[in-house]
Amino acid sequence: MKLKVLILIIIMGSLFSITNFSKDNDNGYYVVIKKIKNIEIREYKNLIYASYKPKNSERNNSFRNVASYIFGGNDQNEKIAMTSPVVIKLHNKNEMAFIMPEEYNLKNLPKPNNTEIKIYTEPSNIKASIRYSGWSNEQKEEKKIKELKKILKDNNISHKDDFEVLVYNSPWTVINRRNEIVVSIEYEKKNTNNMKKIYFGSGCFWCTEAIFEDVIGVKSVRSGYSGGNIKNPSYKEVSQGLTKHAEVCEIIYDEDKIKLEDLLKIFYLSHDPTTLNRQGNDVGEHYRSIILYNTSHEAEVIKKITQKINQDVFDNKIVTKSELFENFYEAEEYHQDYYKENATQSYCRLVITPKVTKAKKELGKYYK
Repeated sequence: MKLKVLILIIIMGSLFSITNFSKDNDNGYYVVIKKIKNIEIREYKNLIYASYKPKNSERNNSFRNVASYIFGGNDQNEKIAMTSPVVIKLHNKNEMAFIMPEEYNLKNLPKPNNTEIKIYTEPSNIKASIRYSGWSNEQKEEKKIKELKKILKDNNISHKDDFEVLVYNSPWTVINRRNEIVVSIEYEKKNTNNMKKIYFGSGCFWCTEAIFEDVIGVKSVRSGYSGGNIKNPSYKEVSQGLTKHAEVCEIIYDEDKIKLEDLLKIFYLSHDPTTLNRQGNDVGEHYRSIILYNTSHEAEVIKKITQKINQDVFDNKIVTKSELFENFYEAEEYHQDYYKENATQSYCRLVITPKVTKAKKELGKYYK
């Protein structure tokens, strides 16, 4: 039995040695909001997982099963860079998961050959974390879970009981090996500068940018591409329909000054969300009406507002897509502030100016 374990460790070590595996950083997956005693309160990004749920909650073969996918066991025979940490979801029968590198999304990620490997996205959320070192086992994990629970209880922070083990530098480090227990929590960030991001596509991004850049509470608007499957696309590639991307705007806004609900009203009432893949004479999939959200809460707000406006204003004809945000690729510099820099150009005069004038007249309370 000991020999088998030793062989497995050697095999795992050799696999890691040929993989771009980060041993000592967190890959920018989260930001620390607050520290309480020896725990961290973190806000995590949207993450894509490749995971394997073992039968009978047995961990021993889980690594081998899920690792086979990233070492080429997929429909493209592609080796995917292994990121740190490895995630063991205690709350889901010891499901083991790898976080996919940022360059991938659900559209361009290779499909597993093993049907038991599942690929899914976990929306942004807030978690509490407590760290420990050395080899992890059930006794250590239970001890740390109790410690984490007590600190959360003492600070009146409720948790969702979805405890996970994060292993950062397996398998080679033993003495100083970094592990963490994390759990999702109910926690409201207290910011004096409560900035949020949302992504809207409503036809040509020159129009979308012009509509939103003078809205009260909007800090910045950047034109770009999202929703497709090509990294760093050019305007030419997008406009020729080669990328599946839509022309969208990244809107950064102060939630204390304007709510998502109000931005959605401006979005829907400033373009025609009932025409598929077109706005007026602008025709093509890249001109589709689309909203890209960051969290499950945003998704709920979007669904609620869309249903109401669809029923009250558009006679249930809205075709706008609502999708989880994955990547935003900023458009070329000449697209930024296009309307302000080119207001006298014919497209601006004939198409954008009437839209902006109409929006400011009908939705005046939202404008500076």
